[in-house]
Amino acid sequence: MKITLLHNEEELLWQRFKEGDSGALGQLSRSHYRALFNYAAKFTKDREIVRDCIQDLFLELWERREHLTETPFVRIYLIKSLRNNLFRKLRQERWMLESEDLDEDLPFSDHTSAESTLIESELFQENAGKIKVVLAKLPKRQQEIIFLKFYEGLSNDQIAEILTMNRQSVANLLHRALTSLKTNWFSLAKMLLFLWG
Repeated sequence: MKITLLHNEEELLWQRFKEGDSGALGQLSRSHYRALFNYAAKFTKDREIVRDCIQDLFLELWERREHLTETPFVRIYLIKSLRNNLFRKLRQERWMLESEDLDEDLPFSDHTSAESTLIESELFQENAGKIKVVLAKLPKRQQEIIFLKFYEGLSNDQIAEILTMNRQSVANLLHRALTSLKTNWFSLAKMLLFLWG
């Protein structure tokens, strides 16, 4: 069951968690787990690494709770922290396997979980497949911005904070991504009409 918290409830939970209420941390982790998992799964197929990074994130938060700053944007704080942890972990994994540095421009892919596949209808799956083809043509940073904007519902300011970019750069990349999606979507539609026609 998906748990959604109102903005004020999140702030209160964050405050309670900072004061040492482990139940508040548990509630925060349950309400954000799916969004965090879906976001991190865009960077790696290794679900164990994703789960480990999320678990490590909440353990680190608990250990550092007294030193954390107040934040009215808990979700953004969690996504940004997870992103940093995940990149660090993936760099370590890559270094151990290849003994070379990993660029921060990690692959951003759109893997669907088994749960979502079971839930989606056949028609939705067909359309999702077409959308994935079009999305896959975008540069990785644009794919990430599209995901944060339309799948996570974040504002340009919130995306800028997560990606450590300025708001105008996010707006420019989003505009380019949407223009490219529109062009590629119509190209795909024409190709499918030709093949099926």
